[in-house]
Amino acid sequence: MKNTKVALLLFGSQFFYVLFIPIWFTFYGVTIVNMEQDGSFAGRILLYLVGSYPIVMIASIVIAWMSYHRYQWKKMLLVNGVPIIYIAPILFMIIIATVFAG
Repeated sequence: MKNTKVALLLFGSQFFYVLFIPIWFTFYGVTIVNMEQDGSFAGRILLYLVGSYPIVMIASIVIAWMSYHRYQWKKMLLVNGVPIIYIAPILFMIIIATVFAG
């Protein structure tokens, strides 16, 4: 391995991204149910954006590892953080729902 700390960072973050797929699937199912009632254009765009998480995740994993092997550390870290754009709002909603549920 070229840099073991960076490789462990990649493995750890991408393992988290893969573990997040069942939570994303549940959230996507709720989005589909809500968008069936509202047939607006913005609703369809939201549906496609939320539904693209697995594609974005796989693409970011591949590009991050390609950047790692080419010693492009900044590009690797930037691309590896892209799935957080999908994960952060869902985690924020889960935390808010848990805090205010009682």
